[in-house]
Amino acid sequence: MPTLLNYEPEKSIEWNKKAMSKKDDVVAIVDKICADGFSNIFFVGVGGTLTQAWSYEATLKPIASFPFYVEHAADFNTEGNKKFNKDSVLIVTSATGNTKEVVETVETAKKIGARVISVVEVPGTPLADSADYFIEGYGDLVFYLMLLRFAFNKGDYPEYDEMVKNLNNLVDVLPYAEKQADEYCEAYAKAHRDDAIQYLIGSGNLWGPTYSYAMCIMEEMQWMRTKSVTAGDFFHGTLEVIGRDDTVLLFFGEDETRPQMERAEKFLHTICANVYKFDTADLPLPNVDPKFRGIFSPLVMNCFTHRIMPYQEEYGKHPLKIRRYYRQLSY
Repeated sequence: MPTLLNYEPEKSIEWNKKAMSKKDDVVAIVDKICADGFSNIFFVGVGGTLTQAWSYEATLKPIASFPFYVEHAADFNTEGNKKFNKDSVLIVTSATGNTKEVVETVETAKKIGARVISVVEVPGTPLADSADYFIEGYGDLVFYLMLLRFAFNKGDYPEYDEMVKNLNNLVDVLPYAEKQADEYCEAYAKAHRDDAIQYLIGSGNLWGPTYSYAMCIMEEMQWMRTKSVTAGDFFHGTLEVIGRDDTVLLFFGEDETRPQMERAEKFLHTICANVYKFDTADLPLPNVDPKFRGIFSPLVMNCFTHRIMPYQEEYGKHPLKIRRYYRQLSY
Protein backbone atom coordinates (compact mmCIF):
# COMPACT_ATOMS: atom_id res chain seq x y z
CA MET A 1 0.00 0.00 0.00
CA PRO A 2 1.49 3.40 -0.95
CA THR A 3 2.57 5.83 1.73
CA LEU A 4 -0.14 8.33 2.58
CA LEU A 5 0.72 11.94 1.76
CA ASN A 6 1.72 13.95 4.85
CA TYR A 7 0.29 11.30 7.16
CA GLU A 8 1.95 11.56 10.58
CA PRO A 9 -0.05 9.54 13.11
CA GLU A 10 2.64 9.73 15.79
CA LYS A 11 2.46 13.53 15.79
CA SER A 12 -1.33 13.43 16.01
CA ILE A 13 -1.24 11.07 18.98
CA GLU A 14 1.45 13.11 20.73
CA TRP A 15 -0.51 16.35 20.21
CA ASN A 16 -3.75 14.92 21.53
CA LYS A 17 -2.07 13.24 24.48
CA LYS A 18 -0.59 16.60 25.38
CA ALA A 19 -4.12 18.05 25.37
CA MET A 20 -5.42 15.21 27.54
CA SER A 21 -2.54 15.73 29.98
CA LYS A 22 -4.11 19.11 30.84
CA LYS A 23 -7.16 17.41 32.33
CA ASP A 24 -6.27 17.94 36.00
CA ASP A 25 -5.37 21.59 35.38
CA VAL A 26 -8.62 22.16 33.50
CA VAL A 27 -10.73 20.50 36.18
CA ALA A 28 -9.05 22.56 38.92
CA ILE A 29 -9.72 25.82 37.05
CA VAL A 30 -13.36 25.01 36.27
CA ASP A 31 -14.08 23.70 39.76
CA LYS A 32 -12.71 26.90 41.32
CA ILE A 33 -14.75 29.14 39.02
CA CYS A 34 -17.89 27.12 39.74
CA ALA A 35 -17.23 27.27 43.49
CA ASP A 36 -16.84 31.05 43.28
CA GLY A 37 -19.91 31.34 41.03
CA PHE A 38 -20.43 32.80 37.55
CA SER A 39 -23.32 34.30 35.60
CA ASN A 40 -22.49 33.12 32.08
CA ILE A 41 -19.70 32.05 29.75
CA PHE A 42 -18.56 33.94 26.67
CA PHE A 43 -16.34 32.36 24.01
CA VAL A 44 -14.94 35.16 21.87
CA GLY A 45 -12.78 34.59 18.80
CA VAL A 46 -12.22 35.29 15.11
CA GLY A 47 -11.98 33.08 12.05
CA GLY A 48 -11.12 29.51 12.95
CA THR A 49 -11.39 30.01 16.70
CA LEU A 50 -14.90 31.41 16.28
CA THR A 51 -16.05 28.51 14.11
CA GLN A 52 -14.43 26.14 16.59
CA ALA A 53 -16.68 27.59 19.27
CA TRP A 54 -19.79 27.08 17.14
CA SER A 55 -19.23 23.34 17.58
CA TYR A 56 -19.06 23.71 21.35
CA GLU A 57 -22.18 25.86 21.33
CA ALA A 58 -24.09 23.23 19.34
CA THR A 59 -22.82 20.48 21.65
CA LEU A 60 -23.77 22.35 24.82
CA LYS A 61 -27.19 23.52 23.62
CA PRO A 62 -29.06 20.28 24.42
CA ILE A 63 -26.97 19.64 27.55
CA ALA A 64 -26.06 22.73 29.55
CA SER A 65 -28.39 24.93 31.60
CA PHE A 66 -25.94 27.82 31.98
CA PRO A 67 -25.89 30.67 29.42
CA PHE A 68 -23.15 30.21 26.82
CA TYR A 69 -22.52 32.87 24.18
CA VAL A 70 -20.25 32.83 21.14
CA GLU A 71 -19.18 36.24 19.82
CA HIS A 72 -16.95 37.47 17.01
CA ALA A 73 -14.29 39.59 18.68
CA ALA A 74 -14.58 42.46 16.18
CA ASP A 75 -18.34 42.66 16.79
CA PHE A 76 -17.97 42.30 20.54
CA ASN A 77 -15.39 45.10 20.64
CA THR A 78 -17.59 47.53 18.72
CA GLU A 79 -21.12 46.54 19.75
CA GLY A 80 -20.56 45.14 23.22
CA ASN A 81 -23.02 42.82 24.94
CA LYS A 82 -25.08 43.86 27.96
CA LYS A 83 -25.03 40.28 29.25
CA PHE A 84 -21.24 40.44 29.68
CA ASN A 85 -20.42 41.55 33.23
CA LYS A 86 -17.97 41.15 36.09
CA ASP A 87 -19.43 37.72 36.89
CA SER A 88 -18.94 36.47 33.33
CA VAL A 89 -16.23 34.03 32.30
CA LEU A 90 -14.43 34.83 29.06
CA ILE A 91 -12.77 31.99 27.17
CA VAL A 92 -10.32 32.75 24.36
CA THR A 93 -7.96 30.63 22.30
CA SER A 94 -5.26 31.39 19.77
CA ALA A 95 -2.39 29.63 18.04
CA THR A 96 -0.19 32.75 18.13
CA GLY A 97 -1.38 34.36 21.35
CA ASN A 98 -1.45 37.82 19.80
CA THR A 99 -4.63 37.99 17.69
CA LYS A 100 -5.35 41.73 17.64
CA GLU A 101 -9.13 41.68 18.04
CA VAL A 102 -9.03 39.06 20.81
CA VAL A 103 -6.36 40.96 22.75
CA GLU A 104 -8.71 43.96 22.77
CA THR A 105 -11.57 41.79 24.05
CA VAL A 106 -9.44 40.53 26.94
CA GLU A 107 -8.47 44.08 27.81
CA THR A 108 -12.17 44.97 28.05
CA ALA A 109 -12.85 41.93 30.23
CA LYS A 110 -10.05 42.83 32.63
CA LYS A 111 -11.37 46.37 33.01
CA ILE A 112 -14.77 45.19 34.22
CA GLY A 113 -13.39 42.37 36.35
CA ALA A 114 -14.53 39.32 34.37
CA ARG A 115 -12.38 36.21 34.69
CA VAL A 116 -10.43 35.12 31.60
CA ILE A 117 -9.43 31.59 30.61
CA SER A 118 -6.88 31.52 27.81
CA VAL A 119 -5.89 28.41 25.86
CA VAL A 120 -2.83 29.45 23.87
CA GLU A 121 -0.10 27.46 22.20
CA VAL A 122 2.65 30.01 22.85
CA PRO A 123 3.47 31.05 26.45
CA GLY A 124 4.70 34.58 27.08
CA THR A 125 2.31 36.11 24.53
CA PRO A 126 -0.28 38.82 25.30
CA LEU A 127 -3.22 36.40 25.49
CA ALA A 128 -1.29 34.01 27.71
CA ASP A 129 0.06 36.66 30.08
CA SER A 130 -3.17 38.62 30.50
CA ALA A 131 -5.38 35.68 31.45
CA ASP A 132 -6.46 34.81 34.97
CA TYR A 133 -6.13 31.17 34.00
CA PHE A 134 -3.71 30.05 31.29
CA ILE A 135 -3.67 26.59 29.72
CA GLU A 136 -0.82 25.88 27.34
CA GLY A 137 -2.13 24.08 24.30
CA TYR A 138 -4.38 24.44 21.31
CA GLY A 139 -7.08 22.06 20.24
CA ASP A 140 -10.59 20.80 20.64
CA LEU A 141 -9.87 18.18 23.28
CA VAL A 142 -9.10 20.78 25.94
CA PHE A 143 -12.51 22.37 25.40
CA TYR A 144 -14.33 19.05 25.72
CA LEU A 145 -12.60 18.67 29.09
CA MET A 146 -13.40 22.26 30.07
CA LEU A 147 -16.92 23.01 28.87
CA LEU A 148 -18.43 19.66 29.76
CA ARG A 149 -16.86 20.03 33.21
CA PHE A 150 -18.87 23.23 33.66
CA ALA A 151 -21.95 21.21 32.67
CA PHE A 152 -21.01 18.43 35.08
CA ASN A 153 -20.64 20.88 37.97
CA LYS A 154 -24.07 22.31 37.19
CA GLY A 155 -25.58 18.82 37.37
CA ASP A 156 -26.27 18.79 33.63
CA TYR A 157 -23.78 16.16 32.53
CA PRO A 158 -23.25 13.22 34.91
CA GLU A 159 -21.50 11.30 32.11
CA TYR A 160 -18.39 13.51 32.41
CA ASP A 161 -15.95 10.88 33.74
CA GLU A 162 -17.19 8.32 31.21
CA MET A 163 -16.83 10.91 28.44
CA VAL A 164 -13.23 11.61 29.48
CA LYS A 165 -12.42 7.89 29.38
CA ASN A 166 -13.82 7.60 25.86
CA LEU A 167 -12.12 10.82 24.77
CA ASN A 168 -8.84 9.35 25.96
CA ASN A 169 -9.51 6.17 23.95
CA LEU A 170 -10.26 8.32 20.89
CA VAL A 171 -6.69 9.66 20.88
CA ASP A 172 -5.26 6.34 19.67
CA VAL A 173 -8.20 5.65 17.34
CA LEU A 174 -8.24 8.85 15.28
CA PRO A 175 -5.08 8.20 13.21
CA TYR A 176 -6.49 4.79 12.21
CA ALA A 177 -9.78 6.38 11.19
CA GLU A 178 -7.87 9.03 9.22
CA LYS A 179 -6.13 6.30 7.27
CA GLN A 180 -9.51 4.76 6.41
CA ALA A 181 -10.65 8.10 4.98
CA ASP A 182 -7.63 8.65 2.74
CA GLU A 183 -8.61 7.02 -0.56
CA TYR A 184 -11.97 8.77 -0.82
CA CYS A 185 -10.48 12.13 0.12
CA GLU A 186 -7.72 11.88 -2.47
CA ALA A 187 -10.17 10.91 -5.21
CA TYR A 188 -12.29 13.98 -4.43
CA ALA A 189 -9.33 16.38 -4.27
CA LYS A 190 -7.77 15.08 -7.47
CA ALA A 191 -11.00 15.45 -9.42
CA HIS A 192 -12.10 18.84 -8.13
CA ARG A 193 -9.10 20.90 -6.99
CA ASP A 194 -9.60 23.47 -9.74
CA ASP A 195 -13.39 23.81 -9.81
CA ALA A 196 -14.62 27.38 -10.25
CA ILE A 197 -16.61 27.13 -7.00
CA GLN A 198 -17.57 24.43 -4.52
CA TYR A 199 -20.47 24.25 -2.06
CA LEU A 200 -20.10 22.89 1.47
CA ILE A 201 -23.04 21.87 3.66
CA GLY A 202 -23.00 21.03 7.37
CA SER A 203 -25.26 21.04 10.40
CA GLY A 204 -25.25 21.00 14.20
CA ASN A 205 -21.83 20.61 15.75
CA LEU A 206 -20.33 20.15 12.27
CA TRP A 207 -21.49 23.51 10.96
CA GLY A 208 -18.41 25.13 12.52
CA PRO A 209 -15.95 22.69 10.88
CA THR A 210 -17.80 23.03 7.56
CA TYR A 211 -17.56 26.82 7.53
CA SER A 212 -14.01 26.69 8.86
CA TYR A 213 -12.77 24.30 6.19
CA ALA A 214 -14.34 26.40 3.45
CA MET A 215 -12.95 29.69 4.76
CA CYS A 216 -9.69 28.88 6.56
CA ILE A 217 -8.39 26.09 4.33
CA MET A 218 -9.95 26.27 0.88
CA GLU A 219 -10.22 30.07 0.67
CA GLU A 220 -7.32 31.30 2.80
CA MET A 221 -4.76 28.55 2.27
CA GLN A 222 -5.70 27.33 -1.21
CA TRP A 223 -7.36 30.39 -2.81
CA MET A 224 -10.35 28.29 -3.86
CA ARG A 225 -13.81 29.85 -4.12
CA THR A 226 -16.45 28.36 -1.87
CA LYS A 227 -19.95 28.81 -0.53
CA SER A 228 -20.82 27.22 2.82
CA VAL A 229 -24.37 26.87 4.10
CA THR A 230 -26.21 25.02 6.85
CA ALA A 231 -28.35 22.06 5.88
CA GLY A 232 -31.40 23.92 7.13
CA ASP A 233 -30.71 27.09 5.15
CA PHE A 234 -29.72 25.20 2.01
CA PHE A 235 -33.41 24.93 1.11
CA HIS A 236 -33.95 28.68 1.41
CA GLY A 237 -31.77 29.97 -1.41
CA THR A 238 -28.61 28.03 -2.20
CA LEU A 239 -30.42 25.06 -3.78
CA GLU A 240 -31.39 27.32 -6.70
CA VAL A 241 -27.80 27.82 -7.86
CA ILE A 242 -26.68 24.19 -7.75
CA GLY A 243 -26.16 22.84 -11.26
CA ARG A 244 -25.71 19.31 -12.54
CA ASP A 245 -21.93 19.63 -12.83
CA ASP A 246 -21.29 21.58 -9.63
CA THR A 247 -19.46 20.00 -6.70
CA VAL A 248 -21.11 19.76 -3.28
CA LEU A 249 -19.43 18.52 -0.11
CA LEU A 250 -21.61 17.15 2.70
CA PHE A 251 -20.09 17.11 6.18
CA PHE A 252 -22.18 14.45 7.92
CA GLY A 253 -22.05 14.06 11.70
CA GLU A 254 -23.94 11.96 14.19
CA ASP A 255 -25.67 14.52 16.39
CA GLU A 256 -29.38 15.33 16.56
CA THR A 257 -29.26 17.33 13.31
CA ARG A 258 -28.30 14.39 11.07
CA PRO A 259 -31.81 14.19 9.52
CA GLN A 260 -31.27 17.70 8.11
CA MET A 261 -28.21 16.43 6.26
CA GLU A 262 -30.08 13.38 5.01
CA ARG A 263 -32.77 15.66 3.57
CA ALA A 264 -30.16 17.74 1.73
CA GLU A 265 -28.38 14.65 0.44
CA LYS A 266 -31.59 13.09 -0.89
CA PHE A 267 -32.48 16.23 -2.82
CA LEU A 268 -28.98 16.84 -4.17
CA HIS A 269 -28.80 13.42 -5.79
CA THR A 270 -31.77 14.40 -7.94
CA ILE A 271 -30.10 17.51 -9.39
CA CYS A 272 -26.29 17.16 -9.05
CA ALA A 273 -23.74 14.63 -10.30
CA ASN A 274 -20.85 15.55 -7.98
CA VAL A 275 -21.97 15.03 -4.40
CA TYR A 276 -19.28 13.98 -1.92
CA LYS A 277 -20.39 12.66 1.45
CA PHE A 278 -17.84 12.83 4.27
CA ASP A 279 -19.62 10.88 7.00
CA THR A 280 -18.19 10.32 10.47
CA ALA A 281 -20.50 7.30 10.79
CA ASP A 282 -18.43 5.54 8.10
CA LEU A 283 -15.28 5.55 10.22
CA PRO A 284 -14.79 2.79 12.82
CA LEU A 285 -13.97 3.96 16.36
CA PRO A 286 -12.96 0.88 18.34
CA ASN A 287 -13.04 1.27 22.14
CA VAL A 288 -15.29 4.33 21.88
CA ASP A 289 -18.84 3.94 23.20
CA PRO A 290 -21.29 4.68 20.35
CA LYS A 291 -23.31 6.98 22.60
CA PHE A 292 -20.45 9.51 22.47
CA ARG A 293 -20.07 9.50 18.70
CA GLY A 294 -22.47 12.42 18.33
CA ILE A 295 -20.55 14.85 20.52
CA PHE A 296 -17.22 13.60 19.13
CA SER A 297 -18.26 14.18 15.49
CA PRO A 298 -16.13 17.36 15.08
CA LEU A 299 -13.03 15.43 16.19
CA VAL A 300 -13.80 12.57 13.82
CA MET A 301 -14.52 14.91 10.89
CA ASN A 302 -10.90 16.03 11.19
CA CYS A 303 -9.98 12.58 9.89
CA PHE A 304 -11.53 13.59 6.57
CA THR A 305 -10.34 17.20 6.42
CA HIS A 306 -6.79 16.25 7.42
CA ARG A 307 -6.70 13.95 4.39
CA ILE A 308 -8.38 16.36 1.96
CA MET A 309 -5.99 19.17 2.83
CA PRO A 310 -2.65 17.65 1.67
CA TYR A 311 -4.19 16.42 -1.58
CA GLN A 312 -5.67 19.82 -2.41
CA GLU A 313 -2.22 21.24 -1.77
CA GLU A 314 -0.56 18.59 -3.95
CA TYR A 315 -2.93 18.63 -6.91
CA GLY A 316 -3.24 22.41 -6.84
CA LYS A 317 0.55 22.84 -6.53
CA HIS A 318 -0.18 25.53 -3.98
CA PRO A 319 1.65 25.29 -0.60
CA LEU A 320 -0.70 25.74 2.33
CA LYS A 321 1.57 28.33 3.96
CA ILE A 322 1.48 30.89 1.15
CA ARG A 323 -0.65 34.00 1.78
CA ARG A 324 -1.15 37.06 -0.38
CA TYR A 325 -2.63 39.33 2.27
CA TYR A 326 -3.26 37.63 5.64
CA ARG A 327 -0.61 38.91 8.07
CA GLN A 328 1.34 40.05 5.03
CA LEU A 329 -0.11 43.56 4.75
CA SER A 330 -1.41 46.08 7.25
CA TYR A 331 -5.21 46.19 7.48
